Amino acid sequence: MEFPRLQIRRVCSAGEPAFEALVNIYTEAHVPSERKSREQLEAMVQRPGYFFLAVAESNLVVGFSIVRVFDDSDAALLEYIAVARERRSQGIGQRLLAEVANFDAFSSKFLLAEVDSDKSATVDQAERIRRKTFYRRVGWREVDQLRYLMPPVSDQMPPDMDMLVYQRDVPLSIKREHLKQWLERCYVDVYGMSADDARIEAMVHKLPEDVRLI
Repeated sequence: MEFPRLQIRRVCSAGEPAFEALVNIYTEAHVPSERKSREQLEAMVQRPGYFFLAVAESNLVVGFSIVRVFDDSDAALLEYIAVARERRSQGIGQRLLAEVANFDAFSSKFLLAEVDSDKSATVDQAERIRRKTFYRRVGWREVDQLRYLMPPVSDQMPPDMDMLVYQRDVPLSIKREHLKQWLERCYVDVYGMSADDARIEAMVHKLPEDVRLI
């Protein structure tokens, strides 16, 4: 589906009108256990390593993504992506995901995404499967056997998570040490944790040397 009127641009300040619309979509689309505070978002948007991308139609923001480009790394984290409730299932999210993958600042990097795991029966399992299918449709792969331990961003514990990976020519596997480096950057750059956090070793110590991307 084509959207000739859609415009995608970077939001660089909490003072921009697009930031307020972005926060509203963010709050509605993400459960509290996976949501950062408004104050955190306002600090993030000013940091050079963060890219807030808003997609607008006739100056009305209908979706957004937030990407953190890791320091001294070949990867970046697609931390959040969402479309306004009334505009979902219209192809906007897929268009936005493609724009993110081609954005100059990180088009040559591996993109990572933390997604709710669909491996156990939950009341929202169908929605979790739908989210993964959304990514897989455009070439993302899952890190096999990784039980991703996302640090809490609120007073609620995050759900069980999986990690997805994208690159234009995504490989069939990556080295365990390479994956560990990505996890360290997630913990340090995104969550303010230590690179020596015990959860990182817990995630990787039983993985094979060559970790499949499936």
